[in-house]
Amino acid sequence: MSWDRRLFTASTLAITILLLPACRDREQPRVDYVPLAQIEQSYGQLITVSNAPTPNQNGTGDRLGLFRDKDGTIWGIPLTENKDRGVLGCAPPNLRDFPITDTLPADAEIVGAANEPTGWREGTGKLELLLRDSAGVLRWHPVAAAEVKNGAVCWSQSEPVQAHSYYRLVKAESKK
Repeated sequence: MSWDRRLFTASTLAITILLLPACRDREQPRVDYVPLAQIEQSYGQLITVSNAPTPNQNGTGDRLGLFRDKDGTIWGIPLTENKDRGVLGCAPPNLRDFPITDTLPADAEIVGAANEPTGWREGTGKLELLLRDSAGVLRWHPVAAAEVKNGAVCWSQSEPVQAHSYYRLVKAESKK
């Protein structure tokens, strides 16, 4: 390879290395994790927990808490722990303005949460809630999450570091 060709190749490689970070999506600002008591003041009492669902074996091992506020809205909020093993939660400041992600049956009572089994090692599957209906029948109900498109987000506390989705669940209108 000629000297000119080597110089051109080295220059191209150097420019690519310098410009590559600029092509990456800008990381959204991070929201701090705060004591659980502070989260419960805004989003109601913690009713159950699960691991946050993860796609493509890109798991974070992070926890997700489900909170029920005074209006009956269920909020899926990331959880972690501090050095004293106290529970902390993270909610974007404008979470109440985000769209509803899914609707629960009108007569549903949440008794638990888990990740849907996928049957293979490609992630954990969607978040499923274990619901009890008014007749006492238990059934699994998958629910959808959404990404925070603008503004500050909660970031995972374990590798790979990634932005958390959110859940805002409401009950369907009763057919009485």
